[in-house]
Amino acid sequence: MKAIETDPNLPDIISQLELLIDVYQDKLVHHAFFRLGNHKDAEDVVQEVFIQMFNEQKQGKLILYPSAYAFRMVSNSCIDHLRTKTRITQISFDDIQDKEIGFCENKEEEMIRQEEFQRINNLLGSIPEEQAEIVRFRFVDGLPFQHIADILELPLTTVKSRFSYGLLKIKTQFFNQKEVSHAV
Repeated sequence: MKAIETDPNLPDIISQLELLIDVYQDKLVHHAFFRLGNHKDAEDVVQEVFIQMFNEQKQGKLILYPSAYAFRMVSNSCIDHLRTKTRITQISFDDIQDKEIGFCENKEEEMIRQEEFQRINNLLGSIPEEQAEIVRFRFVDGLPFQHIADILELPLTTVKSRFSYGLLKIKTQFFNQKEVSHAV
């Protein structure tokens, strides 16, 4: 009988991943939700990212800044998810009934989330994506500028200037819309 070989680093990898999950899972799901607009999809993306991180570390990949790496992977996974979302999938009638029952239990909460998602996306849709992403990280995710710089692998000054320019554009657009609505 052949003995099963185990990686001596596996307990360390698992404990580091558990800590990352405990600290960042909710933040990552929140981050993914405001990119996808669907809570279940956001949870799925984050779960897939944690699995991918585990597999990469198990294969010996060194991840120096795990939280920044996780945010970057979630952002990229959200982009991939949105690209493939156009697929048409068939589900059974039983699946529809189960989903509607679950949806009705949290219908008000889900509607509030969807409205908030739409307002934020409409607002951020009016500025360049590289600025919008930084504004999302700062306001939606509550991340400090240095953490955002680490995630995006950009200089801190670039992150701060993109943030400032993005806010200025949003503010200018908001006040221009108010002036137009008062003139009508």
